[in-house]
Parts: sequence; structure tokens; C-alpha cells
Amino acid sequence: MAGQAIAAVLGILLALALLEPVAADGLKFTTHDLRSEKAVRQLYERWCNHFKVARKQEEKVHRFTYFNQTVHRVASRTVRVADEPLRLNGFADATWAEREAMRCCMTPEGRRNSALVPVKRHTRTYQDMPGHTRTYRNSALLTLPVRVEWHTRTCQGQPCVGPVRNQWSCGSSWAFAATAAIESHLAIRPGASMIVQLSQQELVDCDHTSHGCKGGLAINAFNYVRQNGIASWQNYPYYRFQQENGTCLARTTPRVTMTMIGWSQLEPHNEYELLAQVTYAPVVVAISIGANNTDFRGYAGGMYWGKCGTKNDHELLLVGYDPDSYILKNSWGQSWGDFGYLFLPRTRNCGILERGGSYPVMGWD
Repeated sequence: MAGQAIAAVLGILLALALLEPVAADGLKFTTHDLRSEKAVRQLYERWCNHFKVARKQEEKVHRFTYFNQTVHRVASRTVRVADEPLRLNGFADATWAEREAMRCCMTPEGRRNSALVPVKRHTRTYQDMPGHTRTYRNSALLTLPVRVEWHTRTCQGQPCVGPVRNQWSCGSSWAFAATAAIESHLAIRPGASMIVQLSQQELVDCDHTSHGCKGGLAINAFNYVRQNGIASWQNYPYYRFQQENGTCLARTTPRVTMTMIGWSQLEPHNEYELLAQVTYAPVVVAISIGANNTDFRGYAGGMYWGKCGTKNDHELLLVGYDPDSYILKNSWGQSWGDFGYLFLPRTRNCGILERGGSYPVMGWD
């Protein structure tokens, strides 16, 4: 029975995959492209070709209204530095209903579990970073590397960070952030031979300390995996909604071989501790987006200077940093942002330090 359900889900996944724009960098445009309605329509055709979005003519007529609103909003509200170009992502002609469905979300104050492992206070001597030495409260004075970029590195010949995925209209950022962190720890571990993609759907269906598509916490997902293990994405695929009647297929789905001890929580408002930890492996963090944030939904690469919210509501994976930005892996697909990644200014960081960060503690750490 479970096999039939998963086979049906695979069919749904194939259909959904055809709806998502092909991964591409943000489409650059200028205010000259907005000089007339004809020019905007030409830009719309260029956008469709850039992201390989197939629309019938009658659908284009309907969606052009949303596209026209998007490009003028981006042009008028985007905060740019120097000559940084205007950009559009793969959701520029999305309807208001589709945009509303792009929920975050994490549970602001959820049930916390008891598998907290004390944070390890590292004493590694780091490479010198001239001009960027900083003193932090309750931390030894150590210098950090100039930059850390796990998403561009390989581990034992394989990517250290798994591919960007899409949570679609399900508020499961917490599940995507947690699985992405575990995947990276599995890739970085000694003797790793392949990237394992883990099942976000199992967490949505089976982790009852969170709330499925209505939000949750990555730390609860860590504890679920510690107690129950987890299936691979291939064996328990994602279909962007929570199964009815509390259906959970974990007992009939093969587990991925791993050993997890628990998770660790980093100290809030301590940038040094956060950056020091990410030199070892990616870390789950939370940021503040806010409701109806068209700046964030329309982000198409470069440094993000748009609006932020007032409280943490979205979890993602911190995969690195440079002197100016935090580098984060999101779960809105590769046609959003910089191929699915976000460059968040360290001077205006949307609350990334409010909760610190969390990460899985594996048996080999």
C-alpha cells in the first residue's frame, strides 16, 4: 500500500516539476525597458525565454498584468549599490494567489526537545584576516578566514552542499533547513562517498512536535531524526502538502544509515560564534521576512537590500560568509535569488543573529 502511495506521489512530482521555471540567473533589465507598454511586453517575452517558461497566448495576456506590476515595483523599490543592475527572478508573472502561497514559515515559539548537546567551544587557530579582526563578548580573540563558501566546495570529490530544492506552497522551510544541514554534515564526514538527499516530506508528515505545512522548528526536526532516522528523498519524495489524517509512511520506508547524537544551539547575538561554527559545517539560522514582503519574494541575485520583517519567521541554511555578506541556501527553488542562494548584508541582516543558530551533532563530530 505504501509503495502504491509513493508511486502515485512520483507521478505528481513529475507534473509539478514541469511547472517550475528552469534554473537561471536573474534576468537583468534597465528602466529603458519600461519606457512603454510595448517595451515591457518585449521584456516579458525575454523573461519567458530566459527562464524557459512556456505560456499559452491567452495565459500571457492574463499574467502580463502581474508581470507589469512586478517590473515597475522592482524598478522603483530596489535599493542598489553603485551600478548593480535591476533583476527579475523566475516568479515575476506569478498571480497574487501564487505569491500568497509562498509561505515561510517557522513556529515562533514551538515545543523544544531535550536532545540539546552543549555547544563546543572551538580553539582552532584560524588563518589571519588583515583588517577584519573583531573582539566578541565571552569569546577568545581569534581571527576567522576571510571567507567560507561551502556551496562551492567539494568533499571527497562530491558537492559539500546538496542541490537547492523548492518547498512550494507548504510552510516547511524548517524541514528543508534541517535536512540541508544534515546532508552537509553527511557529505563533510570522513570517508563520505556520495551526497544523500533526505526526505523533507517525512518530517512534514511525521514530526508531530512541529506543524507540518503550518510551520515548525529545525531543532525539532533534528530530534525527530535522532530518534527515528529518516528516509531519502527518493524513497519518501516531496509533494508540497501534508498528508491527510496524520498519515506517516516512515515505518514502511527504508532509513538512511547515520548516527546522530542530537543538536547544538549557538548563542544569540554572537556573530563570532556563528561564523566560527560555519567554518566547520553549515548552520541553520532564522531570518525575519515579514508578511507580503515583495522585495524578498522578488529577489533575483546580488546583495539583498530590500525590506525585512520584525520577527524571525523563516529558516534556511547558512553555508558561508565573506567580509560583506552572509551566504544562505534557501528553499524556494533555483529560479529565485542567485540560483536559489541569498546574499544578506552583514550590516543589515534581517535578524539573523536573533536566535543564534543550530546544527546537528553527528556521531563522528
